[in-house]
Amino acid sequence: MFRKKVNCETANLHIIREFILSALASYSVPDSKRDMIVVAVDEVCANRMIHSNSCDPTKEIEVTVTTTIDAESVVIEIKDNGEAFDIKTYQSPTINDVIKEHRKGGMGLRLVKNIMDAVQVVQVGKHQVCRLVKQI
Repeated sequence: MFRKKVNCETANLHIIREFILSALASYSVPDSKRDMIVVAVDEVCANRMIHSNSCDPTKEIEVTVTTTIDAESVVIEIKDNGEAFDIKTYQSPTINDVIKEHRKGGMGLRLVKNIMDAVQVVQVGKHQVCRLVKQI
């Protein structure tokens, strides 16, 4: 198991990306999958830092990387104490809506769901945990 904590500042996203790359290399995840997983984790961490924790440097985000018992999937958990997010009720905007409204962003969660095999957001005590699973 690999674990990394950083303060909720977007300047720390590069630390998480490097950590994820290193952890996934230890599990022999193919480069093509590894790069896509890094994109998904980066998006979730940025969202948690910005939208749930208001980039408050006194708050932390913790990222854990493990594999399933059969080692066929990698499991990444992103944990923090920020505001809750209900992934079940979230509706991603369509590409047409983004273009029509000249929106910057808004497609990240759709991208994460397309990259990962499973995405769950759960409350564990006072922590919000986003669990990402990808078959390797």
